[in-house]
Amino acid sequence: MLVGFAGVIYAGARDVLLSASASHVADTAQQLQRELQTASQNNPFGVVATRTALGDQTFLDGFSGTGLFIEAYNQYGRPIGKSTNLGTADIPTTLEHRGLPRRLPALGEWGIAQGDTGRLLVVRVPLRAGSTLEATVDVAESLASMDAVLARFRRFLLIGLAVALACIALASLSLARAALGPIGHITQAARDISSEDLSKRLNWTGRADELGLLARAFDDMLARLESSFARERRFIADASHELKTPLTVINANAQMLARWGARNPDVMAEALATIEAESATMARVINAMLTLAKTDDPGALTLEPVDLRRIVTDVGNALQTTAHAKGLVLRVDAGPAESPVFVRGEPGLLRQLVTNLADNAIKFTQQGGVTLNLAARDGMAHLAVADTGPGIPSDALPHIFERFYRADPARSRNVEGTGLGLAVVQNIVRLHGGDIQVRSQPGHGTCFDISLPLLGSGA
Repeated sequence: MLVGFAGVIYAGARDVLLSASASHVADTAQQLQRELQTASQNNPFGVVATRTALGDQTFLDGFSGTGLFIEAYNQYGRPIGKSTNLGTADIPTTLEHRGLPRRLPALGEWGIAQGDTGRLLVVRVPLRAGSTLEATVDVAESLASMDAVLARFRRFLLIGLAVALACIALASLSLARAALGPIGHITQAARDISSEDLSKRLNWTGRADELGLLARAFDDMLARLESSFARERRFIADASHELKTPLTVINANAQMLARWGARNPDVMAEALATIEAESATMARVINAMLTLAKTDDPGALTLEPVDLRRIVTDVGNALQTTAHAKGLVLRVDAGPAESPVFVRGEPGLLRQLVTNLADNAIKFTQQGGVTLNLAARDGMAHLAVADTGPGIPSDALPHIFERFYRADPARSRNVEGTGLGLAVVQNIVRLHGGDIQVRSQPGHGTCFDISLPLLGSGA
């Protein structure tokens, strides 16, 4: 770009200087024409007077000057006169038409000739009397001074261009170091990170440019990765712990069966019952883990219009027996059958959502009852699952949706469960674009509020 710009500047300067010389040459040629025309009109011999004047060196010297030359030719192209400053030299008859200014006066043939003293800008003006050629006059101006100016200008441009390119190179190197240095630091930090140590951070808090934003995004990503890896390790450890106990019990009872089962029917019956119960516990844990894995990959699910009112009603009817067996009242308020509440979702997961919440409420409630309430308002389906159980301690509320978390491990040991039910619920709600909130106070029960976007009644 700099070279191109310098070339344009040089070409423009050359064109301006050539145009100034052409204007001077044209003025001289026009003045000479006027004088010859006046001389021809005042002389009865006409053409003879014109040629006589052109052959008069004194007459031609009146129009020539320093660097400005005049030479005249007759109708046959033979010289008939020239200005004194030409000496023994002649203006070259061969003209080069390249390199001329874009706009030239319409006087005759313009060109550039190479004379003994350097280049000349020449205009060849024919003098006619009607259609008859009387003579031809060459008016030429030396371009030596212009070429000297252009030579100095070229040197200036070349030196300036070299300096500019050197400055650009230095600035580019400095900018490249400033731009690529931090990127190299980020690259090295990325290489130093492994799954065993995700605690490394860039901590570029003082940069407000794009690299600062990139560094902060990099730190945020590392924080998310570290949190994700920690959850994964905790999940694996908790799952191993949850599965280890039933596996140990199953193994112990299997050994007891091998030793005494054939001889003692009571031992056999007890061992088989225990193995069956612990196998069921393992199955529930594994099924819950599979559901979590399923909800962690939304792309594998097929969503469709689902009547949430029917699901709530069906789950309530299915759990009535369980609630009555504990002496609890299970109330279901989902609205009339002719007023469906449609949401877009996966039917099996939505049924599991309602079942997990209602089943948990029944498990942890010893007296009173459980209420399932469904209502549609403000473009959302609102499901509330409330119980009259012991409530959840305030310090446990932030953790209840964590996998394998139990608010009261001592009390939960007597309650059948996997510790994954609420984690599954939260994933299902998130997958369906909804929100879940919990309100609880020790001794006054617990209420889970779920909001899911409505698809529209009758969809």
